[in-house]
Amino acid sequence: MEKIIDITRNALDFFKKSVADEKCLGIRIDVASGGCQGMSYSIDFVKKIDEADVFMAEEDLNVYIAPRATIFVAGMTVDYTKNAMGGNIVFENPNAKQTCSCGRSFQTDESGNSYAEFYPEGSCSSFCNKSDIS
Repeated sequence: MEKIIDITRNALDFFKKSVADEKCLGIRIDVASGGCQGMSYSIDFVKKIDEADVFMAEEDLNVYIAPRATIFVAGMTVDYTKNAMGGNIVFENPNAKQTCSCGRSFQTDESGNSYAEFYPEGSCSSFCNKSDIS
C-alpha cells in the first residue's frame, strides 16, 4: 500500500460517513481537464474496483487514485472544512502552481500548461459539492 496523499482528520471523518451513507467501497480521486485553470479534481464514490487504480487505506477508508492522476496529486493534502455556509473539500496540492478561487481547478506550471490535453473533458464531481456530514 502506497501513501500518495494525506487526508486530514476532518476529511477522513467526512469521507468515512459519506462512504457509509452511500454503502460503497471507498472514494476515487482523479483529475480531468476542465475548470478555469485547465484541470479539475474529481472525487467519486467507488461501487466497483478498477484494478488499475492505486490503492491506499487510511484507517477504515479505502482510497483509490486513478493512475494518471498520481503525478498531479502526489504529496497533496485533502481537508474538509465547515462554516456557516456548509462544508467544503479543500485540496492543498504542492504540484499546483496556480489554482482557481474555489480551489477545485488547478494548473501544474506557470506557463498555463496543465497537461489537460492528455485528459478527457470533465469537471469537479458532485461529491466535491456535498455540503454536510450531519
